Amino acid sequence: MTPVVKLLLTLVSAVLLRLAAPPYDLWPLALVGLGPLFLAVRNLTPGRAAALGWLAGLTANLWGLSFGVALLRRFGHLPLGSALGIFVAVCAYQALVWALWAGACRLLARQLALPWLVSAPLCLAVLEALVPFVFPWYLAITVTRAWPLVQVAELGGPPAVSALLVLLNLVLAETALALWRRQAPPRAVRLGAVVVAAVLAAGLVRVAHVGWVRARAPALRVGIVQPNFGIVSLEARKHHGERYVETLRRATRSLAAQGATLVVWPESSFPFLFDRQLTREYAAGHPWELRPGFGGRLLFGALTHRFDESFVYNSAVLAAGDRRIAGTYDKNRLLVFGEYIPFAEELPAWAKRVRQRLPDFPEIHEGGAPLVIADGALRVAPLICYEDLVPAAVHRAARQGPNLLVTLANHAWFGDSTAPRQALALATLRSVETRRDLVRATNTGVSSIGDALGRVPVRGPLLAVPRDEPRPATTLIGEVRLLETFALAPYAAPVFPWACALGLALAAVVEWRRGRRASGRPAATA
Repeated sequence: MTPVVKLLLTLVSAVLLRLAAPPYDLWPLALVGLGPLFLAVRNLTPGRAAALGWLAGLTANLWGLSFGVALLRRFGHLPLGSALGIFVAVCAYQALVWALWAGACRLLARQLALPWLVSAPLCLAVLEALVPFVFPWYLAITVTRAWPLVQVAELGGPPAVSALLVLLNLVLAETALALWRRQAPPRAVRLGAVVVAAVLAAGLVRVAHVGWVRARAPALRVGIVQPNFGIVSLEARKHHGERYVETLRRATRSLAAQGATLVVWPESSFPFLFDRQLTREYAAGHPWELRPGFGGRLLFGALTHRFDESFVYNSAVLAAGDRRIAGTYDKNRLLVFGEYIPFAEELPAWAKRVRQRLPDFPEIHEGGAPLVIADGALRVAPLICYEDLVPAAVHRAARQGPNLLVTLANHAWFGDSTAPRQALALATLRSVETRRDLVRATNTGVSSIGDALGRVPVRGPLLAVPRDEPRPATTLIGEVRLLETFALAPYAAPVFPWACALGLALAAVVEWRRGRRASGRPAATA
């Protein structure tokens, strides 16, 4: 096979995997997408395999994260050249996961004869879990629409799904290669197929159990207000805030007429600063009254503050049916340069200049640990912005015993790019991991209601809304269940990559000892 053919096969893999991911969602391509890359690197040196793996990862990231340039220009006010440079650097860094994966698998195969059927799934699981991403981009994103394939996320989060997908690709590729040669698939391939079938079968058994429990759990009719405000400047909030509030009120009344008993507004949608010391909502007739005519619960996003403090919080506030403030959660994973300036204490003059370039963002104070807000039978774990993309953050919240996950986000900075759809796909895995229904209320889309099996029956539109030019609000309504069942991932996912690393090390030792025996040399004793 010539170098040009290997290069083309590598690019074919990147294209197939990208088409499998949102917004295209041609997920069957993910079942064979790695096959061309396997063929390209199977006989290469580790260094050359790593180079092709890096190229595949770079291509997939450049295409999949193409929204990054516009985001950096809009969000960081950067010139085109600087934005392009940062974007390419981020993609090149994230592609290192693929480079390390391909290189490590070839090294283990070359030095220890460790089969790819063993090394490839385990290596990718370890690398996806331990290498920090700037933008989350797991291989698992390619199959989130195929909910039977993602049930293994309850064992180890996205890396577990990615590992299963790698093994499935290898089994199909090796089987096809054997059939093309008119040979029976090797024993290792047949064993790999058994493992895949067993994992899928176990997942479907778990699906049946969760479905049975969910059908018997208390139901709650949830309404989502997607206000389609776009990016609202601080000046517009000050002068036109009451108009924005009225939009939220009208949409809430419409949802109440459809039977909603919990209504959710997205991140910072309430346009004014909300006083943290309030124990009840604003009274009837107040200009900032939240929801006249609606007697259910309201979970809304707002910038909150105390009058004796100079900073604000990015918060989710739950108002009970009797107008009490049932609880407030403050975002604790802040957005760098948007909600805080790094090294502000060490470099105050520099931080002040940066802050002046970001007039749309107030200084946000970091909140505490994840919080479950309770009101009657409802125990909701609020998540703000991109927190539902961080498995560890959601797992910490899940360990506090919520029966519903709710995300309040503002993806207006991404416009109608692929980013909001990718965020929904990755967040859907949190439902499977925690076995909780997930409600996502976003400013301009994609708002959604999903269940504990990873299915998303309710999805709203995605709009590109110009700055300070709101569009008519969108409302969504659906039923969720308040689940109490135990979920494994909040406890198992943190140790899953270490278990994979241990399995990889044990397999390497076994192959090393086998190689020593085959060469006629005595194996070293412990």
